[in-house]
Amino acid sequence: MSHKFSVKILIYLLLLFCGLWASYLFNVAQDEENVLAQTKTNLEKLNSYIQTEFTRYQAIQTQLSLSTLVQSGLQRASAINSNELDRYLQDIQISSGASDVYLLDLSGTVIASSNWYLPHSYKGSNFAFRPYFYETIEGNEHVSFALGLRSKTRGFYFAKSVYKGGSLVGVVVMKVNASKFESDKAQLDTGTDSHFLIVDDNHIVLASDVEQWRLASLGELSPTKRKEIESSRQFENESLFSIDWRVLSPTRVKTSPHGSDALMQKRPLNKQYTLYLLHEVAPIKAAQWPRLGVTALVLILLFVVVEYTLSKLTGYRQLLFSQRSLEAEVASRKQALEQAQDALIRAAKLATIGQLSASINHEINQPLSAMSAYVASAKRLAQKGDVSKVVENMVLIQSLITRVHKIVAQLKSFSQHHDNKMLVANLKHSVDNALVIVGPELKRYGVAIQSEGLACDIWVDPFKFEQVLVNILSNACQAIVEQDNKCIYIRAVEHEGKIQLSIIDSGEGIKQHALSNIFEPFYTTKSGNGLGLGLSISKQIIESFHGKLSAHNHPQGGAEFLISLHTKNPQHD
Repeated sequence: MSHKFSVKILIYLLLLFCGLWASYLFNVAQDEENVLAQTKTNLEKLNSYIQTEFTRYQAIQTQLSLSTLVQSGLQRASAINSNELDRYLQDIQISSGASDVYLLDLSGTVIASSNWYLPHSYKGSNFAFRPYFYETIEGNEHVSFALGLRSKTRGFYFAKSVYKGGSLVGVVVMKVNASKFESDKAQLDTGTDSHFLIVDDNHIVLASDVEQWRLASLGELSPTKRKEIESSRQFENESLFSIDWRVLSPTRVKTSPHGSDALMQKRPLNKQYTLYLLHEVAPIKAAQWPRLGVTALVLILLFVVVEYTLSKLTGYRQLLFSQRSLEAEVASRKQALEQAQDALIRAAKLATIGQLSASINHEINQPLSAMSAYVASAKRLAQKGDVSKVVENMVLIQSLITRVHKIVAQLKSFSQHHDNKMLVANLKHSVDNALVIVGPELKRYGVAIQSEGLACDIWVDPFKFEQVLVNILSNACQAIVEQDNKCIYIRAVEHEGKIQLSIIDSGEGIKQHALSNIFEPFYTTKSGNGLGLGLSISKQIIESFHGKLSAHNHPQGGAEFLISLHTKNPQHD
């Protein structure tokens, strides 16, 4: 395994870990937010139920306080049938779902009770020390929580003062076991993994569906507060204990017995009590494992796609690099080819000039000899003082100089290298320039030129096109030197934006076997004379103009070269 591959694996593992960790934190935060919202809804539902039950029991208390039997029983406790009152309270207790219902006289003694038939009946007991008695005697309705003195059961006590004829005669008390709400909570569907607490203002848990939390203090009680609670006999001799309760945030708490975090929502139940609803965090975290598995699979697939894409991209970059390298090489080869082609063209030019050199030399020497004779004559005439004759000789010499200068200038232009430059040129002008080069040879062999329709425009590189014309005209001249009728016909016809230029000689034509090879490089029919490049280069030049060059034998005899050219730039059409 290469070092580069190992580093890549480590990077992907690190990215996988970071991705899973980020996914875990995000999902936990989202789930906790959703659970908090649901817990708040469930808390409202639980609070509504408890408040409804409290209101129902208080309404029953009101009805009891208005009962004639209850009022009479408290006013004339010794005279009324106690058994009848006990059974009445028992019926109320059974129908209401309360734990106990009993009556206290003004001294706090129980005169009638729904549990009259039980061994731990409250009848005869004195509960004057209970807050629900002495506060109710003072004229206030009262709801309090306490541990039963005889039953040892936790319960909520609802007390209501009873009046007869405008006078206070006693107190009716209804006890509802805390276990009722603890068992009912399971039927309220407040969510799995959730727990509720009813806590008083001393932070004592009065009721909870978690048994370990019942009658526990949320945090340590101070000695003073503990002594105060014990003296109230609210919990009798029950030993209060503390549980670990650390509030981490307004909606988060760490609790015992497991010391785990829980999400928390709370609200006041009444002036004395607060209702809490907790939801454990551990199940939320445990629920992330399947998600992490799916996330890991998705990330791995993503990494595979990324790796595949990167490999493809790397391959593409390599291919692009190879393509650019190839393009650069092709451009370089093309440039080299163009340079080689330019060199061949120049060589062909020089070869053409070499072939025409004898005729050109004669064409230049003839005016030079004439000029020499005219100069000698001018000297003699000057000695005689015949000025007018001298002037005539000078005019003749000037015309001969112009003639030679034109030939030399055209030869110089023909042989020099020119940059490629496509433009609209005049066909007749190009033909005339070519005839300046070929003219001496044509004159030497007595070849006549006939032209027609040359007054038109063509899209060419003028210097290269003139080379093509020189080459074809020179070949035509050489093909007819032994003929009696020595003539070259140059005709141009324009049709649909193209010029069809025809050059026909009066020779014997091209041999049939040579027609298929005439434009091949280094193919020549001239024994020991020529490189065989002229027509090949001419064809390439014409094709570079987006034109065509072809050759065949004319039906009336002789060879015919056809050149097809555009009248303007074809790329702008």
